[in-house]
Amino acid sequence: MKQIFLVLKREYMTRVKKKSFLLATILTPLVMPAIIFAIVYFATQEKESRSDKVLVLDESGYFNDAFDVTSFEFEYITGDLESAKKDMLEQGAFGLLYLPNVDLGDGSVIDFSGFELYSKTNPSVQAMERLEGDIRNKLEDIKLDKSGLDPTVINNLRVRVDLDSFNISESGEAQKSNAKLSFAIGYGTGFLIYMFIFIYGAQIMQSVLDEKTSRIVEVIVSSVRPFQLMMGKVLGVGAVGFTQLLIWFVLIGGLGTVGLSILSGDSAVMEAASQQVPQEAMELTSQQEMAADIQAMIATVPVVKILLCFLFFFMGAYLLYGALYAAIGSAVDSIQDAQQFMFPIIIPIIASIMAMFFVLDDPNGGLAVTLSLIPFTSPIIMMARIPFGVPDWQLALSMVLLIGGFIGTLWMAGRVYRIGILMYGVKVNWKTIGKWFTMKV
Repeated sequence: MKQIFLVLKREYMTRVKKKSFLLATILTPLVMPAIIFAIVYFATQEKESRSDKVLVLDESGYFNDAFDVTSFEFEYITGDLESAKKDMLEQGAFGLLYLPNVDLGDGSVIDFSGFELYSKTNPSVQAMERLEGDIRNKLEDIKLDKSGLDPTVINNLRVRVDLDSFNISESGEAQKSNAKLSFAIGYGTGFLIYMFIFIYGAQIMQSVLDEKTSRIVEVIVSSVRPFQLMMGKVLGVGAVGFTQLLIWFVLIGGLGTVGLSILSGDSAVMEAASQQVPQEAMELTSQQEMAADIQAMIATVPVVKILLCFLFFFMGAYLLYGALYAAIGSAVDSIQDAQQFMFPIIIPIIASIMAMFFVLDDPNGGLAVTLSLIPFTSPIIMMARIPFGVPDWQLALSMVLLIGGFIGTLWMAGRVYRIGILMYGVKVNWKTIGKWFTMKV
């Protein structure tokens, strides 16, 4: 254990003392939200300031001023469809919206077709939905007017329903839940594990390769067994990632607390607000309501349980895949040679991130339960499920299987590492690695 700790300490201190680590750890929680905000802001500004021309050929005469898609500037034209297509190309317009003549005399007709949008490039999904919605609303208004029914009466019959969801415990206690927030947390935590596996797994492999190619490892293994060296590297780099996560949690939690306190307003702010004009007081009340809504939303999820599970599955995934990355680094002589061995390792990771969208749609389905129990996929999939609520026996079984999984992969990786770390200039393939399992050293 002493040798493992010495290697762990060296790997840990070497990385955390780098300026790049300090900058990435401190600036990421600050820079990433700023980048996201800037992207959303400029994309919104550009969308509002830019409008593409769309020619409208309305043969029915029903759709004057019917469209409210802000990203388009509509120009109504007359003539036949072929001439309208030529006009679109000559004017450099984005597209041509063709609205054929429709018969609204029969009140039983509810399906209309023949509406067409011609464009040089594909329109966005949102634009198509907005156009379809405007056409549908206009046709409904016309049919309603032709039916002779009072529009006011019809509008008064329409209702809007807000459905609140609650989780009921075994004791019968109900607690409010939030499906959208659970979706966001599940996706975010799963994606973080996915990202960290690649980042820190690559660091382990590169560290092993650097020591092997520089022949430093020949000196190290004279006093440290290969398995101890591998364990020290895996745990050392893992401790770096763990440290970075803890710092991020503290920074994000602190910034979130400060933000909520600013929105809520302390006693000094309230006293100052009482001396301002009523409009400012109303704005302060609105901010307080926003802060209360955020706090109520956060209260709907088990924050402590999610954090503890995230740390467990993060470390479990890292140990499982980190050992495999170390084994690959020991078996090859260059990063190019490592590519052929990477594919079987990254398949479960990519499969997990792809399946996560289906799991978030049905977190208690058969696919979700199965993948959350398999050690190679459980870290990402189980974290996607936990915000929605997972039976305790499934969570416990997933943890036990993950522990067994990384113990097994550590043993397998150790068998490869002890031979491969001292092999130079050998053309390694899967058959060669298979032989290393039975070799005695």
